This record gives sequence, C-alpha cells and structure tokens, in this order.
Amino acid sequence: MEIPVLVIGHGDFPIALINSAQMLMGEREGVYPLCLREGDGLENFIQKVSELVMSFEADRPLLVFVDLQGGTPWNAVLGVNDKRVCLVTGVNLPMLLEVLVLRDSTADIDQLVDCALETARISVTMRKFQ
Repeated sequence: MEIPVLVIGHGDFPIALINSAQMLMGEREGVYPLCLREGDGLENFIQKVSELVMSFEADRPLLVFVDLQGGTPWNAVLGVNDKRVCLVTGVNLPMLLEVLVLRDSTADIDQLVDCALETARISVTMRKFQ
C-alpha cells in the first residue's frame, strides 16, 4: 500500500516542488499539493486540509510535508488533528526526492519520516569561498 505524500505550503511552492521532483524522477502517483492562497485564512485552510485528509481511506497513514513550522499550513494540519497524519516541516527538494524513492520499496511511514529528517540534515550545508 503506497503511502500518500501531501505537500502543503504557501503560494505555488507545493506545486513547484512536486513538479521539480517529477522533472528529475518522472511522473509520480500518490503525491498531492495543497496551496495556501492569499486571503485563505486559518479556518478556511483547516477546512481545505481536512477535506484532503478525509479523501483517503480511514486506515491509511499519510505523510504530510509543510514548508514552514508555525505558519498557516502547519497550524492547519495541527487543527485537523488526524491520527493518520505524520507531519514533517521544512520540506525541500532533496527530502521529497529521497522519500519518493524510498516509498517505492517500503510502506513503513516511520522509515519515510526517518529518511526525510536525515536527508534534511545532510542536504542543507554551507560552503564559504575565500
């Protein structure tokens, strides 16, 4: 059973991130963007997140990526408060790519989360040029 990956964030970021991943890996199923639009407001966005989450089977775990901890997408996912959701913040392209590759070989959401967190740790670096 493939674990759905939801990418929720500000503006067109979720769509752009998924499109970038698919440019590198090809078309992927089971990846769903949800974009916060200007004027949505928290209550309205909670409803949108709830509708997306409820569109999946009641026993299916959901991996939800958001762009920014403490932002409206983050708070909306918290407001839905669904036990199936595993919420990871700070999504970036390397993280999404690695999770989608691993998802092809595992249905263990804990492995996917560990992969996301480890990829985030090693993919954000700094190099100072002299």
